[in-house]
Amino acid sequence: QKNFSLKIINYKRIKPEYKNLKYKIILKHLSKLDPGKSDIVLVVNKKILETGTSNLLFVSKNKIFSPIKNFYKGTNIKFFEKKVNIIKKNIFLKNINNFEEIILVGSGKGVTSVNEIKKIKWKKKSNKIYNKLLFIYNREIKKQKNIFKYI
Repeated sequence: QKNFSLKIINYKRIKPEYKNLKYKIILKHLSKLDPGKSDIVLVVNKKILETGTSNLLFVSKNKIFSPIKNFYKGTNIKFFEKKVNIIKKNIFLKNINNFEEIILVGSGKGVTSVNEIKKIKWKKKSNKIYNKLLFIYNREIKKQKNIFKYI
């Protein structure tokens, strides 16, 4: 996971607030990538929304940000909203270098740190918040596994 990258795609899901299977365009782009090494990032009107598989968190000066709307809010981002302060903000491509970290959170990806976005020359500058979120996530997974031992 140490060299995870994002590829920018100009696209927004159809009715992204609802989970739906109308995402042939996303699947077409994802099929060209190695899911263990990269994902696509959906951008509309120069605003970053989400990836093809996960929600995005952006870190600047130890504060965590998430896009305001036009993305599907998955289980893991809802979990993290209860555990850490996530500030809703429009995330514009032009301001991407203000962020030290970009983190994917999703059922398939878990918690994944983005190393780079090649097209716009963004590179990760820290792992501090990623490590914190990964610790919280792994602690919860362990807790859930312990609960299921007794069921």
